[in-house]
Amino acid sequence: MKTSPVVSLNRAQQDLAELKALLADYPALTENADPQCWEMLSNARVHSFDADTTLFYAGMECSQLMLILEGCVRVFRNSDEGREVTLYRVEPGQLCVHNLNNLVAGVQSNITAKTETLMRGLIISRTAFHKALDESPSFRNYVLRTLTERLSLLTNLVSGFAFDRLDLRVACWLIEQFDRSCGHPIVVTHADVAHELGTTREMISRILKDFENKRCIKLARGRIHLICKHTLHLASKGKGKRLD
Repeated sequence: MKTSPVVSLNRAQQDLAELKALLADYPALTENADPQCWEMLSNARVHSFDADTTLFYAGMECSQLMLILEGCVRVFRNSDEGREVTLYRVEPGQLCVHNLNNLVAGVQSNITAKTETLMRGLIISRTAFHKALDESPSFRNYVLRTLTERLSLLTNLVSGFAFDRLDLRVACWLIEQFDRSCGHPIVVTHADVAHELGTTREMISRILKDFENKRCIKLARGRIHLICKHTLHLASKGKGKRLD
């Protein structure tokens, strides 16, 4: 029995509506998507990953593009001394610039990407990615915009490492975390903060203790409590006694 054109059309519209809902965090991708872009997206598959799953490692060639639907991926680099530094995180609505660079230009970086939580993503094959990049102006523009925006963020990160004092970077990081937690205590160890900022636990402990003495924060086992955001903000601007 043949399916009527009306039924087929309704089914196609329903599938498109479900796909748009799935990609609600990617309006820049979907709002002006052309048919070639929708073809790529409709052929993608949804896959789930457990927390602490390595998605990308140094020297690895990417075979797919991932659009994160739920969860968070931490992208970091290991130093020659064995320390870690967080470069950025990728959450729903964002793309990993290293993932894009590898797919577009074959650029391999000495970075690792791990899921921090249970994660669900839309997987686009390398073949489908390149086909859409060649044939879809809307997707090509989206990729170029994303690369430009992420490059700007990485430039700011590198500038921070090169020119900002470590105590200022710690203060800025704390403010960002307290903003994300709406002022609630941050569940984190001194070693975790060191991994985030690419330094040693001893240096972080010293700086955090100084902030506690200034009554910016209060330290507890595995937690940091916010005491005075204003004082912490002043510390992030370098207004106060500098650590030797």
